[in-house]
Amino acid sequence: MFRIFSFFTFVLLSSAVFADGVWKISKGPEHFYLAGSIHLLSTDDYPLPPEYLKALHNSDSLVLETDLAQLSSPAGIQQMIDLNSYPSGENLLQQLSEPLARQLADYCKKNNIPLEQITRFKPAFAAVMLTTTQLQAQGATAPGVDAYLQDEAKKAGKKVTGLETMQQHLAVLTELNNSGAETLIKSTMEDLTDSSEDFDAMRKAWRSGDLQQLEHLYLDDLKSYPAIYQSLIVKRNNAWVKQLVQARYQTPVFVVVGALHLAGNDGLIKQLAQQGYQITKVQGSL
Repeated sequence: MFRIFSFFTFVLLSSAVFADGVWKISKGPEHFYLAGSIHLLSTDDYPLPPEYLKALHNSDSLVLETDLAQLSSPAGIQQMIDLNSYPSGENLLQQLSEPLARQLADYCKKNNIPLEQITRFKPAFAAVMLTTTQLQAQGATAPGVDAYLQDEAKKAGKKVTGLETMQQHLAVLTELNNSGAETLIKSTMEDLTDSSEDFDAMRKAWRSGDLQQLEHLYLDDLKSYPAIYQSLIVKRNNAWVKQLVQARYQTPVFVVVGALHLAGNDGLIKQLAQQGYQITKVQGSL
């Protein structure tokens, strides 16, 4: 089953960092720091491990997947809504089989979610809304760490940049919308029925920083959809590695991306190692 729940929290909505999951990426005298992220955490997950603020303190700038300030600006939010809304007279229910449409309606009623607020949107964005609502209901209400680090970077006068433009980042949802409403919503509904187990698994992976476990639990499943895996993981990883390799690090930077982008043979860690970088997991002092 294509685990929409975990896919959105690890990749598309990434804004929380693995504990004990900061890596120092070195070649010669130059180095930068790299960490993986998930979407939301509970207040019990704070304060963050000291490695994160140390990495930020020792870095000249923070590099996220995209510029969160631009993405969350009124203009960015409106563009996201416009790209993911159905034209007047169309809605998500029209794209679903009758049993699945009924299941979605029943779920929204049971959880006091206005159905029209979900079905006005295309499937990927609707899945984002359902997933985020469920996570928050389970206590994942703490600020995302990407946003937290961005605020800390700005307070310190550090530059914040993105590996993708806002348009490139939003195109990820468009890619997923095109993969089919029935598949996306059916998988989302299945995932939401046991999402508490998924959330616990994510937090355990977060605490351990175990990339092999991430690959086993999530990437192996995603690979059963080769087109989605290629466009949303491999293509982006390859583009990011190219940027990171071409950059010069006279002073270090701190790079934070969705956790699934680090794991597996196509992940950033493996690709950077193949490019001749030394990969060192940061523990304690940097």
